[in-house]
Amino acid sequence: MEKTSLLATPLKCMIPTCVYLDYNATTPIFPEVCDEMLPFMRTHFGNPSSIHAYAVPCSVAIDVSRERVRKALGATNGKKEIVFTSCGTESDNRAIDIACDLFNSSASSDEATRVLPHVISTAVEHPAVLVYLESERKAKRLTYSLVPVNEEGAADVEAFEKQLAEFRDRVCCVTIMQANNETGAVQPVRAFADLAKATNPKILVHTDAAQSFGKVKLNADDLNVDAITIVGHKIGAPKGIAALFLRESFLSERTKEIISNGCNVDPYRSFLKGGGQEGGKRAGTENVLHIVGLGKACEIADEEFDAFVAHTKRMRDLLFEKLKASTKIGDRVFANGPKDDAKRLPNTLSVAIKGVNAGALLVELKDQLAASAGAACHSSEDGGGAISGVLLAMRLEESLARGTLRLSVGRHTTEEEISRAVEAIEAVASRQIENK
Repeated sequence: MEKTSLLATPLKCMIPTCVYLDYNATTPIFPEVCDEMLPFMRTHFGNPSSIHAYAVPCSVAIDVSRERVRKALGATNGKKEIVFTSCGTESDNRAIDIACDLFNSSASSDEATRVLPHVISTAVEHPAVLVYLESERKAKRLTYSLVPVNEEGAADVEAFEKQLAEFRDRVCCVTIMQANNETGAVQPVRAFADLAKATNPKILVHTDAAQSFGKVKLNADDLNVDAITIVGHKIGAPKGIAALFLRESFLSERTKEIISNGCNVDPYRSFLKGGGQEGGKRAGTENVLHIVGLGKACEIADEEFDAFVAHTKRMRDLLFEKLKASTKIGDRVFANGPKDDAKRLPNTLSVAIKGVNAGALLVELKDQLAASAGAACHSSEDGGGAISGVLLAMRLEESLARGTLRLSVGRHTTEEEISRAVEAIEAVASRQIENK
């Protein structure tokens, strides 16, 4: 029997009076994901590490979910290459840690000559990368440099190449998000990966695909990366579950090389230690319920990819068209990010309304419109009054930066919701402009 898609179908969990355009912050849990999880709340409660009848369904469910994630990422070996984690932040932090640990394990043991590992990232990364790098730099465990972006928010490949040349032998990791969570700009991950590997194949290349997974094509081999972060609550699964792809061939080759040089190495040292869960990589009794949810969400993302992209692009474009068509604010509306549609996420609209305070607008509309004035992780209680670091890195004019809204549509967005959102934005924005 053919599966029925729930694209553009309103959900019961939505507040009827409030339009949800904050899918990049988090998604609702999809109905099919809820259905898949339900038996593991009501019936299957066993510990998957046990061998009895209560444990088997849980163990099998984890294997099924791992295979679904493996297939969606184009990984070769799910059991060895997919590690379930608690969130995207953990996955990002651990990818950087693994690269640094491998570098330190192969470095000189002489404190006088030892150098710190160097990480290259971009100026528009998620705080899970940028804040962590700064914390580790302050602790004198690594150094890092950031590649600037152009006015469309895309990382500068030539600047990256110069940084590779400058820090050459010290570079242990390159981490670049596949798509920006605020502007939707798709980053040149493959170009970064190819340059890094040509410079030194020992460099671990990581991409945070939290926002891009399910929205743009994602395949580990096609991107030439060694590590990928995906996050459950961005794709219709619950919060509190994520996965980290770690290329087994890269880690095993690096580990063998280090051991052959007479050094000890544990590439998973930074993960939790204890039991042998996750193939000995990350200890702790598995979060079966959420792992099942992530696996199902990955299956949906894989199966619905083309339809999802088409639907969200149509909703995003309709949203911008209606804002531009407004007789009250249309001439003040500008889209941020890449002009080339192929270089931005299909669901994300970073839109500036000149002369408007986006933070104040969102506070006033909080019961009618759910959206952001930047990344949700950056936003403050006033709706995000400070200018986004991403927009600053793009050198966006201040009057536009302060008036920027991040509007993100999703699987269940409808045309009716788009119209209501535009009416609400128009009413408050025009009043702000008139009162200046």
